[in-house]
Amino acid sequence: MFEMIFYGVGFFVITIIFQWLLHKVRKNHNQGDSAIWVGTGAVIVISIFGIVTSNVNYFAAVLGFILGDEVGKRAGWQSRHIVN
Repeated sequence: MFEMIFYGVGFFVITIIFQWLLHKVRKNHNQGDSAIWVGTGAVIVISIFGIVTSNVNYFAAVLGFILGDEVGKRAGWQSRHIVN
């Protein structure tokens, strides 16, 4: 159980740090299709990595990432615009 909490909190913190750093380094251009470390693409990569390694703790990592991603969106560090 401790490992799941560690993975969830760890990915939450790492996601927030990466999004903030990329927002500063890329000069506010971590948005749209060229955004890094955001959205469903990153969730799919984390999920596949968890399946390949047979590690159930990556489920908590996905949840931590999703929460961190939402914090980044609300802070304005990235946005994913869906074009209809």
